[in-house]
Amino acid sequence: MSTGNYNYADAFSKAILFYEANWCGKDAGNNRFTWRGACHVHDGADVGIDLTGGFHDAGDHVKFGLPQAYSASTLGWAYYEFKDTFVEKGQDKYMLNVLKNFTDYFLKCYANTTTCYYQCGDGNTDHAYWGPPELQTTSRPTLYVANTSTPASDVCGDVSAALSLMYLNYKDVDLNYANQCIEASKNIYNFAKNYKGLSQSGGFYTSSGYWDELSWAGIWLYVVTNDNSYMNDVNSFISSMGINQYYEYHWTHCWDNVLGGVILKLAQLTTNNMYKTIIEENLNYWINSVTTTPGGLKYLDSWGTLRYTAAECMLAEVYYKTSNNPEYLNFAKGQIDYMLGSNPMNMSYEVGFGDKYPQFPHHRAASGWTQLETDGEPEKHILYGGLVGGPDQNDNYTDNIEDYQHTEVAIDYNSGFVGALAGMTKYYGQNQTPEKMSDLKL
Repeated sequence: MSTGNYNYADAFSKAILFYEANWCGKDAGNNRFTWRGACHVHDGADVGIDLTGGFHDAGDHVKFGLPQAYSASTLGWAYYEFKDTFVEKGQDKYMLNVLKNFTDYFLKCYANTTTCYYQCGDGNTDHAYWGPPELQTTSRPTLYVANTSTPASDVCGDVSAALSLMYLNYKDVDLNYANQCIEASKNIYNFAKNYKGLSQSGGFYTSSGYWDELSWAGIWLYVVTNDNSYMNDVNSFISSMGINQYYEYHWTHCWDNVLGGVILKLAQLTTNNMYKTIIEENLNYWINSVTTTPGGLKYLDSWGTLRYTAAECMLAEVYYKTSNNPEYLNFAKGQIDYMLGSNPMNMSYEVGFGDKYPQFPHHRAASGWTQLETDGEPEKHILYGGLVGGPDQNDNYTDNIEDYQHTEVAIDYNSGFVGALAGMTKYYGQNQTPEKMSDLKL
């Protein structure tokens, strides 16, 4: 296919780079952002375990369980589906580095067969602090743990999926490590299945269910092992959700609902036409019926709207591989082009991409300031690759650091975005190259 309207390869590489800004732990300074350094080196000390590592959630410094595990599994899925593109554009080493930081952290969190820690930091305490993570001295309690008394099947399901995907993506790099991941995946899946319950977050990420995450975990274990018992489990979970041939799924793959990925993979892995019907009805709903702004953005929800649209674009591109229906690829291209500049604001919603992009993304580390009031000065550091929440329903965007509903970035926002940009690069950016790192203000 011909080259598209934007340098998708550049947008793609920067979207991956964003994760290095949110890196947490002793080695947080060993990345391409020179303004990052070691932080939160005592995470887990209050429970006598090393829980350093992982990623800060958004513009804050909490390590929340559900979006962390969702992001890791979605990024792993993106690499699995578009590995050739990551390799061709020289992004495989960076993406695998990010994925391993997620799974290293999860392997620490999974302390034993019935114990999985999943949140470091209290949202209220953390959000009262404005400043870089390197200087944060407020308490970071290990707030929530999944065990037999307080299970968290949703978080554990996503963690299992992320670990299975790491096996698939890493077995040719380091088989011993990959085997550690798949062994942990099997164990945490059994724990999540046998002790069912919803995770907690202090009210910041309220989970609505766990059948979808259990299904997501079962699917990837089936892909790795070809063991039909996992697919039997998935069929049972699908039944528990009440899904049948008349089911209409009008949301998308996101931190609280991975059913989009579940249905799509089942459409690819099984001969049951029900899944094909559901995923195609979902894509057609997004193309033809979802609320659309005057400028053409598909607008599912007002809080961080671009994360949902980006994830749906990823679904469309992955399913295009199976369906060869150009309508799905055209949909994704139109929406990604909107995010990269083809919108009424004539701006990119990916920080550091293009000539005009947000100068005030809601992000404490990039701000470089030790208090929120910046007297109108731009942030000290360019948060390359961060996808902001995006415009309102009338295509308006105010570049205000305090308007976090629209200007914040997050690891879950960028996960589907990375996948969508991998697809755009595969289909429209074959001859494109990313901007040189030496030319960026890192």
